[in-house]
Amino acid sequence: MIIGTAFLLTGLMAATPVLDNAMPVHIVGPWTIEVGPGVVKGINGQVELTKSEIFKIPAPVPVTIKEEAYPHLRVFNPKTGGWTRGERLKALIAQECTATGALVPASVVVKSADRSVVYERGKDYELDDSWATLGRLEGGRIGADTAVLVDYTYFPEQLHAVLYGDGGTRLASGKPGLAVIHPPMHKRGEKALVTVWTHGNMDKLTEENIFPLSPSMKKMLPDDPEEDALRHFPKTLAKLRAGEKVRIVAWGDSVTVGGGVLPDKSKRYQDQFLAMLMERFPRAEIEMITAGWGGSSSAQWLKQPEGAEHNFQRDVLDPKPDLVTIEFVNDAYLTEDQTVEHYKMLLDRIRGAGAELIVLTPHLVRPDWMGVDSVKFDDDPRPYVKGLRRFAREYDVALADASVEWCKLWRIGIPYPTLLGNAINHPDERGHRIFAKALLKLFPTW
Repeated sequence: MIIGTAFLLTGLMAATPVLDNAMPVHIVGPWTIEVGPGVVKGINGQVELTKSEIFKIPAPVPVTIKEEAYPHLRVFNPKTGGWTRGERLKALIAQECTATGALVPASVVVKSADRSVVYERGKDYELDDSWATLGRLEGGRIGADTAVLVDYTYFPEQLHAVLYGDGGTRLASGKPGLAVIHPPMHKRGEKALVTVWTHGNMDKLTEENIFPLSPSMKKMLPDDPEEDALRHFPKTLAKLRAGEKVRIVAWGDSVTVGGGVLPDKSKRYQDQFLAMLMERFPRAEIEMITAGWGGSSSAQWLKQPEGAEHNFQRDVLDPKPDLVTIEFVNDAYLTEDQTVEHYKMLLDRIRGAGAELIVLTPHLVRPDWMGVDSVKFDDDPRPYVKGLRRFAREYDVALADASVEWCKLWRIGIPYPTLLGNAINHPDERGHRIFAKALLKLFPTW
């Protein structure tokens, strides 16, 4: 029986988009795949399998935690977000959240610190099965200062890959873990043909676990941005080329603050972008100012009074930036029309302050938060993203379309949730790099 998967992909799966230039892969048993025959053409040659090969994929291996100590339990609160309903089971913590769907709920045992009492779910404590948060119940035997021990079992995630090299094909497995998951290491000269993502208490593979690689999608190919850059941010570009001082304000929500990569601020997208831009324009003196507020929407910034911790006029406009970049995954509640109207107002205020503008489309978040039942799709389903693209077209604004690159990830063998540091909506260093490269792509190479 399938207890759960990491992101609760439920209902009928949408048809997987067609993959061109990828090795054929078929599921031929609960944990067995057949790869090939076929030809995959890449930038550095091609891979050909003249006959099919069979690979047995390791099933997820459960991890059992015994007597994890908690000095006390907070009261279980079913009315708040799942990861804040109680104490987070420690092994399942993903930054400020928890990895969902990994816990085996029936395995949870809560007992007193001296092991003399086994507490009862529904009377003494409650548990959120998906979010793996635990809390005491008022009137139960667990008091506010009662220490407890907790036993539980969970299933980690893991990426496996069929690799091709001089010695033929082989199956390699990456390190199991939760939230941020990396593919297995390649030997020199090896190429990945297919990635397999296992997560949760699965009883078999499905198409949602299989990611054939299409090498032609792998590289973010640069456009020739000269004409667009001269039209969208001519003053900023002129200063960069002249080696003058340029001030940029990166305005946004928790991602701009550094969600997913803190405490290392150098891994934030704006700081990665700054390093790239300085390399491209080494004579320029570039200053990057971060105006970020975790959990905020852009509209909330506009409502903050003078003297508040966060204020749009003071933090974004008063520094007199040459360029403002906008990142707000938290604006995704807006409809397409609302997005165009709202961002037109932001554009007027930013241009009115003498600054130029680049708008970033957001990264992908939990599938269920976006209303999709698969991690394999080519078009971002959110009306907000459609609105940003329409806004950029209609008002001739520079658009760093990071969403396009996130939607390509499945085609190069990467399930995008493995780049979410908190398992819901904070990209890891690789995800922040996608933003940085999307920004850099707008700038000419000289």
